[in-house]
Amino acid sequence: MVCLPVFKNIVIENYGLFPGHEKKGMLEWEFRPDLSLIVGVNGLGKTTFITMLLRTLTGPFDLTGAGMPERLEAILPSEPRGLNRHSTNFFAQRVADGAEHAIVTVEVQFNKKHVRIVRRLRDLFLEEFSINGSEVDLPEAKGAREALFQEKMCGLFELSSFVDVLLVLHHIVFFTERRAGALWDQNAQRQILRALFLKKELAAEISDLERDVSQLDGRFRRTRDEANRTQRDLNVARREEAQSPEVRSELEATQSVIFAAQEQLEELESKLSDLKEEREEFILMIEKAKLEREETEAALERQKYTRLLRMFPNMDDAARLLIIRILTKEKCLVCGADAEKKREELEDLLSKGYCPACGSAPELQGNIVTFGQVEEARLDDILKRVELANDEVVYADKKLTSTAEDYENVLKKIISLRREVDQHNRVEKDLAARLPEDSETVITLERAVELLKQRQRKQEAESAAAQASYREALARARTTIARYGKNLSNAFSEFIPMLIAEEAELVRLPRKAKITQGGELFEVPSFVPQMTAADRPGKARRDDPTDVSESQRELIDLAFRLSLMQVATKESPCMLIMETPEASLDGIAMKRVGLALNHFAKEEKNRLVATNNLTNAGMITYMFGGPTKNKTEIDVRSKCVLNLLELAAPNRAVKLDGKAYKKLLSKSLRTP
Repeated sequence: MVCLPVFKNIVIENYGLFPGHEKKGMLEWEFRPDLSLIVGVNGLGKTTFITMLLRTLTGPFDLTGAGMPERLEAILPSEPRGLNRHSTNFFAQRVADGAEHAIVTVEVQFNKKHVRIVRRLRDLFLEEFSINGSEVDLPEAKGAREALFQEKMCGLFELSSFVDVLLVLHHIVFFTERRAGALWDQNAQRQILRALFLKKELAAEISDLERDVSQLDGRFRRTRDEANRTQRDLNVARREEAQSPEVRSELEATQSVIFAAQEQLEELESKLSDLKEEREEFILMIEKAKLEREETEAALERQKYTRLLRMFPNMDDAARLLIIRILTKEKCLVCGADAEKKREELEDLLSKGYCPACGSAPELQGNIVTFGQVEEARLDDILKRVELANDEVVYADKKLTSTAEDYENVLKKIISLRREVDQHNRVEKDLAARLPEDSETVITLERAVELLKQRQRKQEAESAAAQASYREALARARTTIARYGKNLSNAFSEFIPMLIAEEAELVRLPRKAKITQGGELFEVPSFVPQMTAADRPGKARRDDPTDVSESQRELIDLAFRLSLMQVATKESPCMLIMETPEASLDGIAMKRVGLALNHFAKEEKNRLVATNNLTNAGMITYMFGGPTKNKTEIDVRSKCVLNLLELAAPNRAVKLDGKAYKKLLSKSLRTP
C-alpha cells in the first residue's frame, strides 16, 4: 500500500520573509502530533510556507513547467517536467537578496523511515539527502542528483513512478488554494485510483499502455492524413492529364464529394459515440428514478396505513385493507374497478378528520385519534417525493426517447453516407479508367499512395493491438479497484456528514475515457457523488463541479481525499496540508467543517497542517474542538500555532494593525 509523508519539522535559514524569533534569520517549527496551525494575514507568507514543504519533496520538477495544472490531460507524461524559470524562482523573487543564502531543511517520516532533505531556496538545488541517518551519496550533476532523489522518493512512497508521486502530493496530501480536485477531474481521478490501489507493476503497465495507445493512434492518423494528401495530389495530377475537359471536371467534382463525405462521416461517428454514452446515462437515470419511485410509493403506503391505524385504531382489518387499497392503488377490492375518484374523496375526508366509511365529522366520532401535525407533514413530504420521482421518470424517459431518436437518425445518416461514398468510389474508378496513360508523375504518386496505405494498415493494426492490451489491463484494474470500492464508499459516508448538511454518498460508476483522437472509448474505474437536493427525489448524481455550490464542491472533494487517504494507507500515518479551509464557508458551515477537521486531526495516525488568514478566525476555535475557558487547554492550543504575525517579516497591515490581529488570534483560541 502507498505510504504518505508526515512532516516532523522544518528549519528555514537566511530567508528574508521568515526572520524568525528575535529576527535572527531562522524559523524553526516542529509539527504537532495532531494539528499545526499557520496563522497570518494576507501577504505574510502562508502560501510560501506551504509551497516550501511541497517543493522539498518535488524539487525543481512537476507535471508541467508551471507546476500542477488545474485539470489533467488525458495522457500523463512519461517523466516529470522541469519547472520553468518563473516557477523555480518562486522563493527567490519574494525577497530582496534573491534568497542567495537561504536554505530549507525538513525531516519527514515515511512509516518507519526517517528522511532529511536540505534544499537551496534560490533554485531548489538538493544540498543533502539522508534516509534513517544514512547520507545518500549524491552525484555532482544536478540532473543525475534529482534523478536519484526521485528514484528514492518512489521507493519511500511505494509508487511506480515519480509522476505518480507528484499526483499523490497534489491530489491527496496538499489541498492548496488552487484546489486541484481529483473527484471532479475525471482524468485526475482515473490516474489517482491507478496509482493508489494497483500494484506498482500493473500501475506502470497501464500508464505505459495509455501512452502507447495515444502515440500509436497519433502516428496512424498522421500517416492516414499524409496518404489522403498524397491521394489528393494524385487526383489533381490525373485530372491535369485528362484529355477530356468533361472527364476532368466530373472527376474533380466526384473526388471533392468523396473527401467531403469522409469528413462528414468522421463527425457523425464521433457524434454517434457521444449519443451512445448519453443514451446509457439516461437508461441509468430511469432505473434509479423508478427505484426511488417504488421506494417512495412503498413509504407512502406505509404512511397512509399508519395514519388510518392511528386515527381509527378500532377499525376492522378487512375494512382497513379495503380503504388502503383504494388510497394506494386506486383499485376497489370488492368489484375490481378503478377508484380514482373514490381515492380523492377518501383523501379529502381523512384530511379533514372525517370517517372514511360513514363520513361523520370528528366531533361525532367516538373511536378516533387526531393525526398529528408532524405525521401530516411527513405524509406531505412523502407525497412530494413521489411526485418528484414521477417527474424524474417522465423527464428521463422523454430525454431517452429523444436521444434514441437522435442516435437512430445519425446511424441512418452514416449508413446512407457510406453507401454514397461507395457509389462515388465506383464512379471515380470508372472516370480514372478513361484517363490517358499515366505519366511519370502519376506513377510516382500512385506508388507513394500505395506505400502510405500499406503503412497506414500496418499502423492501424498496431494501434488496435495496443488498444486491446490496454482494455485487458483495464479489466484487471477494474477488478482490483472494485475490491476497494465498498471501503471507499464507507469512508466517504463517515466523513461527508461532518462536512455538509445534505445527505450524500459515493458510488462506483465506470466511465468511458477518451485517450485517442478518434471515437474510441475505454471503460475505466470511477466514483461519483450522489447528493440530495430540494427539488429532486432521493439522491441525484453530481458529475460535474458546476452541479454543486463552490463550498460543496470543495467539501465533497475533501471528503473524497480523506477517504482515499484512509483506505489507501490502512494503518499508516497520514498528513493533510490544507490552505484556508474557511474559504467560501458561512458561519454555520465553518463550525461544522472546523469540528470535522478536528475529528480528523485527533485520530491517532493523522496529522493536520492548516493555514488561516484571520478573516474567519472562528474556524480556528472549532479546529481545536470548540470554545474553552480552560487555561491549560488554551496554552496547549497556543503551542500548536505557527504565528507568522511574530515570525514573518511584517507587512504594512501588521505594522498598522498588528495588535488588533494578535488580539483576534488570542480570542480565537478561546471562543469564536
